[in-house]
Amino acid sequence: MSFVNSVNRRFGIVAATVALAGMPWAVGVADAAPPIAPSDLPVAGEPVSPGEGEYSYIATHDVTKRAAAMKVADGVAALPVPAQYRPANLALAAQFDMAVTSALRSKGGCVQVIVDPRSRSGNLFNYGFFPVAGRYCQ
Repeated sequence: MSFVNSVNRRFGIVAATVALAGMPWAVGVADAAPPIAPSDLPVAGEPVSPGEGEYSYIATHDVTKRAAAMKVADGVAALPVPAQYRPANLALAAQFDMAVTSALRSKGGCVQVIVDPRSRSGNLFNYGFFPVAGRYCQ
């Protein structure tokens, strides 16, 4: 593994950890969402290009499968957060669940996390989770 890939992988792990730790402060206004119909799921495709100043991490297919098996979205939704953060927490869990579910519908698919440290809405960070088609995953 090259030095650049090693640094990128380490940064990705740190970004994902920060994303999980900081989720209660993410943006979003939603109540507990009903299950998404398969026809309403986004289609896994190319990775999203991060904007200026944003950070991107593309998980491997194995990490994406592990996140689904561990029911990470359910764990995020169950985090004890102050009432004012509950809607955002549930919305973030739903977004993560949709990205994982959609990614795993693509053979070898994975999830991309984009972190924008320059929140425009008074939160600490803004996060995005996107399904990526298998041909773009490791």
